[in-house]
Amino acid sequence: MKTPPVVHGSFTIERTYKASPARVYAAWSDLETKAQWFLGPPDRWTLVKRELDFRVGGQEQLHGQFGGKHSTVFTARYHDILPNERMVYAYDMHVGDKHLSVSLATVELHATKEGGTRMVFTEQAAFLDGEDGTRSREEGTAVHFDRLALVLEASHDIVSSRAFDAPRARVYEAFSDPEQLTLWWGPQGSTNTFEQFELRPGGKWRFTMQSAEGARYAMDKEFIEVVPERSVVIQHHQRTHHFVMRLDFADEGEGTRLTWRMRFESKDEVEKVRGFVEAANEQNFDRLAAHLGSRLRAALP
Repeated sequence: MKTPPVVHGSFTIERTYKASPARVYAAWSDLETKAQWFLGPPDRWTLVKRELDFRVGGQEQLHGQFGGKHSTVFTARYHDILPNERMVYAYDMHVGDKHLSVSLATVELHATKEGGTRMVFTEQAAFLDGEDGTRSREEGTAVHFDRLALVLEASHDIVSSRAFDAPRARVYEAFSDPEQLTLWWGPQGSTNTFEQFELRPGGKWRFTMQSAEGARYAMDKEFIEVVPERSVVIQHHQRTHHFVMRLDFADEGEGTRLTWRMRFESKDEVEKVRGFVEAANEQNFDRLAAHLGSRLRAALP
């Protein structure tokens, strides 16, 4: 049997989204968000397995099945990641028992003057079955990106994520120990006075946060779920707005990825605070990174 020739193809797709680069990046890097738009046709495709290890050297897999007949397996490895700016990954596509293609994909995120994002996706593919699948691949990819636009438009979530150069137990301890937590919780310049910190399901977390400008805010939270070193779910009770916040602690190489997902009751509510909260979360992560670094330096002989 003659071996089919390799057919090369490439294409570029551009999309402009009414969302910041940080939000678009989160839609690629957060498993729960990506699961809403990166999938097969919902009417005839079912999920078998989904995994996402979003780091340089990390792998992603999406395994699905069409009508119980043949499977599709997307397997990727990330080679370059610049948060909120760029992702480069190589992926294999299998359909049934056929190794269909090998591709190199680049995702570039550019902030627009209007506060949105121009996303440029470029794929260079080698089709191994002797047929040029470029047009079909481009059309299928475009459908994903149309679905991504709908997810960004309808989202009630604010997702912030960062990798820290410390083991998971150490990062979790920085949150679970109230003496440490008071040192880094909140935006730059803020301070905290804790009245209650009961880290257990049903436990209360009440404290007063003072901003760098001197404004004081009474915080009332309740712990809904606590899985030590894995996840914490918090209900935020506030007269002005309500949200549920989930903290996930995951191994990433020798370090830890901490992901915060804040889910508000409505899109209108989340849009009122999105700009401030996204910036504040990044400042919070900066403070946590500095705290972890200072603890590490103090432990050195």
